Amino acid sequence: MKRHIVLIISVVLMITLTLAVGSLVFAQSPSDSQPDGATAQNSQESGLANDDSNPNGNPEVIIPDKFIPSQQDLNRAGTLAGKTLYFTPQDENTSTTVLFLYNTDSTTATVGLTTYELDGTTYIDTNIAVPPNSLVRICGDEVDTISWTWQDVVLVNMTTASTYAVMTLPGSVKYEGYVVWNGGVTYDPLQIAPTLPIRFLTSSAIMLPLINR
Repeated sequence: MKRHIVLIISVVLMITLTLAVGSLVFAQSPSDSQPDGATAQNSQESGLANDDSNPNGNPEVIIPDKFIPSQQDLNRAGTLAGKTLYFTPQDENTSTTVLFLYNTDSTTATVGLTTYELDGTTYIDTNIAVPPNSLVRICGDEVDTISWTWQDVVLVNMTTASTYAVMTLPGSVKYEGYVVWNGGVTYDPLQIAPTLPIRFLTSSAIMLPLINR
């Protein structure tokens, strides 16, 4: 009888110990809403202020020296009759916008590129020089590729803040563009094909109602 009582007590102790250990493990395991178990932080604390999907990051534009227009180029651009194009860029963490500018003239052409936030506030405002008979590529992400023809890409990190965009360019400059889902913060044109052609408009009435003030 005494042996039977000891056996029952031992079983009860084992069950109690098992439940206690299980409760401790469950309390320390990550929840579904925080799978890595880390303490939740806002975007500023976690270093995401300059993330592509964070509109509060500072605009990042890096233009190679040979594509930076001189004051003479800017003065000349202001006297040339050209065209204004409106389009919607896309620059998420998983996608980016690529633009092509080709100058058919024997003199340098200057292209203006301005992007606007949803409320019409200017986000990026820059000018890009396109050398005579040359092609300039613009990308919203850094380009990482072994292709030497892509080594002088102009970086215009539009982010999601750039809801609308406007390009002003002389008639000698031809243009093209597309959105690509590159799945990261860099783009390799040898690995990822263009996904969505950009639709360029000559009127802002439909695309940009908030900047016509």
